[in-house]
Amino acid sequence: MSDLQEAIYQIVVKEVARTEPKRKENFLDKKDAEKLIKKYTRKYVFQEYLTASDAAAVLGMSLTTFWRFRQKYPVPVHVIDGTIKRYKRSELIEFIEKHSVKGCA
Repeated sequence: MSDLQEAIYQIVVKEVARTEPKRKENFLDKKDAEKLIKKYTRKYVFQEYLTASDAAAVLGMSLTTFWRFRQKYPVPVHVIDGTIKRYKRSELIEFIEKHSVKGCA
């Protein structure tokens, strides 16, 4: 089990224990587990092409800051059918690493 899967599993177990104290065991059926996993995981963790709001979340900034950042810097974007814009997660991370300053805050 990967670290991410282990962390998700621990969150699910804690959530079950918190929300349903009358259960004798921490047993989840598949439907309950999927519901809790969706609640505690963000879709941008698993997707390569992201919407603007998901891209902003990956970069750790608000959507407004992301739009300002896009106006100032040439952020790589993929345009589909002239209207749909998607941001490739690996390109965003590479772009940020290239344009950031390493040091102490």
